Amino acid sequence: MKRYIILTLMLASVLVLPGRAAAVNHFTQNEYTTAEALDPGMTQAGIHFTLGEDYKSYYPSIRYGLGALFEVGVKFGMTTVDVGPEDKIGALVGADIKYQLIKEAEGIPMDMAVDIGFDTTIISGNNVSDLTFSTIFSKGLPLTERGYKLTPYGGVEMSSVYGSYIAQNDTGVFVFAGLEWKLTQKFLINAEIKFGEATLGGIGIRFEY
Repeated sequence: MKRYIILTLMLASVLVLPGRAAAVNHFTQNEYTTAEALDPGMTQAGIHFTLGEDYKSYYPSIRYGLGALFEVGVKFGMTTVDVGPEDKIGALVGADIKYQLIKEAEGIPMDMAVDIGFDTTIISGNNVSDLTFSTIFSKGLPLTERGYKLTPYGGVEMSSVYGSYIAQNDTGVFVFAGLEWKLTQKFLINAEIKFGEATLGGIGIRFEY
């Protein structure tokens, strides 16, 4: 009888005590970028919000035009993860580089770019990282002659998530669609939704200078 009691207590402790790895859905962030590269020396800075199925991320970001159709972006912020009675908070940092393969012109209906990104989140001393490769298409729709425009965009992303915080590594394919609205010559907003192993969406604002 004593042996059965001990086994029961051991099983209960495994079920009740939190483990090192969390069983969360695929951990990834929104893209928030069109296929059009920024002009050399141009900068965009803003704040973005991603809402996933088990997590929420809030992060300022900066994008900079390197020239030769290259663009780089960095982000830093925080992520809250729903893993039980209370959310866990982690620090989020990331970077990506985008190259515009095709530029919209007469006879070419849209822009096309590829983007490679890396994000990592540190939660309770453990990490979860996301390595992404995306193909992006977008179409600029001018609203006035002063630069105000709508730019619908979308594409396909392969995302590989790994790290000590999650139960197992995972690679998935996502489809995303968004809209960038340039309200003034210096201010724009983004809205995006992303579908795949998990569904997420969010909004963001940016200032251009």
